[in-house]
Amino acid sequence: MRKILSLLFVLILLVSLLPATASINVPSSTMYVKTANGKTLNLRESPDASAKVIAKIPYAAEVQVYSDFLGMVWYHVQYGMYNGYVKTEFLSDKKPKPFVTPTPKPTVKPTPTQAPSPEEQTAAELAAAKALGLVPQGMSSEGNVTWQELDQLLTNAIRLKNKDSKAIRSHVYLTLDEYQAANAGFDFNIVLRGVAAAEMFGALIDMGENNPAFNHSHDPFVADSAAIALCQEHAGISSNVVGDWRALPMLDMVLTILDNMDNVSGKPVMALDADHEFLPNNPLTRTEAIQAVYRLYNSFYHFLGKVTVTHTRQANLRAQPSMDAAIVGKVNPGEVYNVVSIPKTSWYEIQLHNGNTAYIVAGMVSFQMN
Repeated sequence: MRKILSLLFVLILLVSLLPATASINVPSSTMYVKTANGKTLNLRESPDASAKVIAKIPYAAEVQVYSDFLGMVWYHVQYGMYNGYVKTEFLSDKKPKPFVTPTPKPTVKPTPTQAPSPEEQTAAELAAAKALGLVPQGMSSEGNVTWQELDQLLTNAIRLKNKDSKAIRSHVYLTLDEYQAANAGFDFNIVLRGVAAAEMFGALIDMGENNPAFNHSHDPFVADSAAIALCQEHAGISSNVVGDWRALPMLDMVLTILDNMDNVSGKPVMALDADHEFLPNNPLTRTEAIQAVYRLYNSFYHFLGKVTVTHTRQANLRAQPSMDAAIVGKVNPGEVYNVVSIPKTSWYEIQLHNGNTAYIVAGMVSFQMN
């Protein structure tokens, strides 16, 4: 009797040494830990991802799987003295090969986009102007531009913009006779930058712009108005003639041309001097003339109509016709803008007061076709 009691006592003692979660079921199969990253596998107290972790099983370690719990998500397993649950996706029937950490592929650094140099920009614009058909046949890019060459450049721009091969310049600041009679070229057949700006102002009108003068809110620093007035005096144009666009102060025309931005490069139609000034008495070179007329052509649109901001709050301007595009500005209720294009349903591309364009959603505006 004492032997039986002693045996029962030993059995009770052995059972008490097992973990509280131990199962008395007999494991039915052997499987191996196979994690995707070679790390340890969590053994949990219950089949729940938030349950307590009672052990971490190494990669490729052997576990015993109990037949009392075989599911699609969890297995009931025994690992050494530990009894718990692991996810089925991390066990394999075959012992996996030693895990080899994959060699990371070198990160390819994006090649930074380098802005073109002034020389490269000039060469690209000269080539584009020739390809477009702006540059007169045989015109060189060397030396100073003549009145006849500038006239032909502007005429070509007007013809291309209006899609009329017979269009002519009707808004000419100085006719050839007036030009030759004036001191606008300092007794040489050259065109001063101030006179060139005035000729381009007239070309904007011929392209269809009824009021080419912008609000000048983004004017660059320019030479004082006295120097520009002197250039107008050399041209022999009086500023007292009412109703004649040529009688506008040349300063207004210069600022308008400097405010017009090439929508391709973002550069102003006419460049500033090296000292960031606009010296109207300086002659315009042929290269500068070709660049300026090319940029002038790119700066002007035939507008499809106008939109008025009808929403009671400010409307967002987008870089692209999409609500996911970056916000590039805001416009106020009641403001009116010209429509450059209608790229897709419910969007308008509008021209801002500084000459740049942006996109606005149709729900914020009312549209009136020209």
